[in-house]
Amino acid sequence: QKEEEEEEVVAVEEYKLTLEEVPAASYDVTTSPGASPGGSGPVHTLTINLGKPGHPDPIIIQIGKIGRQASAAVTLTRGKSVLYATASRDNKSRDDIDFLPLSVEHTERFSSAGVTSGAFNKREGRPGEHEVLVCRLVDRPLRPLIAEGWRRETQLLSWILSFDGERTCDPLAITASAAALWLSDVPLSKPVAAAMVGYVDGQLVLNPTLDQMKHSRLNLTVAGTKDAVLMIEGAADFLPESLMVDAVAFGHDAIRVQCEGLEELAKVVGKEKLYDTIKSPPEGLREILDERYAARIDEMYAGALVKEDQEAASSQLSKLVKEEMEELYPDESSAVKSALKDLMCRRMFEKAKTEGTRIDGRRLDEVRTISSE
Repeated sequence: QKEEEEEEVVAVEEYKLTLEEVPAASYDVTTSPGASPGGSGPVHTLTINLGKPGHPDPIIIQIGKIGRQASAAVTLTRGKSVLYATASRDNKSRDDIDFLPLSVEHTERFSSAGVTSGAFNKREGRPGEHEVLVCRLVDRPLRPLIAEGWRRETQLLSWILSFDGERTCDPLAITASAAALWLSDVPLSKPVAAAMVGYVDGQLVLNPTLDQMKHSRLNLTVAGTKDAVLMIEGAADFLPESLMVDAVAFGHDAIRVQCEGLEELAKVVGKEKLYDTIKSPPEGLREILDERYAARIDEMYAGALVKEDQEAASSQLSKLVKEEMEELYPDESSAVKSALKDLMCRRMFEKAKTEGTRIDGRRLDEVRTISSE
């Protein structure tokens, strides 16, 4: 048994990474007529070469063939893996809420891998833990880029229709959902894409295969626009900070070319964004709140209160603001609540920036007290 373990260790140490050459980073948009005369409209295809060794399969995003009743629907193909993503929104805006009503769903169907459930219930079950985590990965970079004040119910759905078993589809789910949202009339400010980065045999690898990931010391998912990184998620095996920075930049290179391609595709088939139902905050509201309550918020934050006391003080302040602002803005309770939240966030950030402390008294290089038994 010891000899077998030693052989396994040697096999891991001797793993050598070989990355095949690929075309340079590029993208191309083409248009072809629909499959059935008089039926569907033209089909638009975006082909993206990521330009990183070891990733020979281009990413192909296609719109116009299926799901034409959605606000936007795309298929994303890489190798033999195919994802389908749709973006839909309600026709009416909700005035009774003060948050963005965005829901995200992701499904990894048994049929995508050629498997049929053998249980009594032949249908797909509830979302698994991994599917829920992918939904969060999709939501996180997209939600901040949707126009402030958008109150229409919005739904992003993505399915893995075919899985080739070679590479994970997690970053593709982000890119496909973001592409559908970008091409729809939902006011997303910029296109978003994602990439996965591994570190195998001393080399950074883009969207590594499942076999390569067994030997990788890094599992990093990066999402962002062509200008900036919006989200990183993953784990590393005690890698230096400089290498982590290089890994993020390495992934962002692939994100940049995808976003540039999506911008070109939107020029051809993207819908005009809807801004007509977005209400601007009442004029002068922010200035009034700043003048009346900024000092009080600073005083509350200076007390270094524990969490329970902080919540009680914030709740008391919210009730006071609501009562006092009701006379000036009787029909704008939601706007008042949002403006107060914005003020509290700005004062919290200013305290951390100027004083170097958080609202509970901790400095920026300190963590909460942790106890265990």
